[in-house]
Amino acid sequence: MNQIDENLLKVSSIILLSGGLIFWFGAFFPPYKQWTTSDLKEYLLIIDSHRINWYIIHASFLLGVILTIFGTHLLSQTLLAAGANRIFANLLFSSYLAGSIFWILNIAFRVTVTTWYAGKFAEQDALFDMFKSMNDWTNLIFSVYMVLAYFAIGCMGMALLGLTMLPRWVDWFCIVMGFFGVFAFILRIPLWAPPLMVHLPFMVTGIFILIKLKH
Repeated sequence: MNQIDENLLKVSSIILLSGGLIFWFGAFFPPYKQWTTSDLKEYLLIIDSHRINWYIIHASFLLGVILTIFGTHLLSQTLLAAGANRIFANLLFSSYLAGSIFWILNIAFRVTVTTWYAGKFAEQDALFDMFKSMNDWTNLIFSVYMVLAYFAIGCMGMALLGLTMLPRWVDWFCIVMGFFGVFAFILRIPLWAPPLMVHLPFMVTGIFILIKLKH
């Protein structure tokens, strides 16, 4: 194993941890029922009634994901310099970056089309088939983000595993959460469904890297 750039490792960990915390802040920002209701009409009425909250939630999501892009890039470069497996270290960043493009498109739809339509629905009490189709399309691109993000987490675990830098259980936690998460999300296993779960392995990794650097 080559010499690890501890400063770069520290910065990448802080960014990953910050990105995750900001994303989780958005996920737990009220109201909450829009994430659990299966009624499209109720979903739109909640958004129209809490429009400022809706913007705060998605601003947090956007900032959290952007920070995580930066964090995965720095971590990937640090792991490469330390002698990690080049394939997994590169896929860590490239997979998350590719997935994030789809997530950002999803956010853009939610804060523009969905917000506009929520207002129209509140006024006219009518649903249009086009919106349902477009909403299904954004759910699809959201799924692409989740699959690629989980794959990136699995690659991060594999890259860390070869360095013996962190406790083994942290490496395997990322591997299982990531690679199993790809199939678990597709199979709709509830634990892997919320996008906030993507940031949990990044935050756990960041915390344990910071703990290691203090010793």
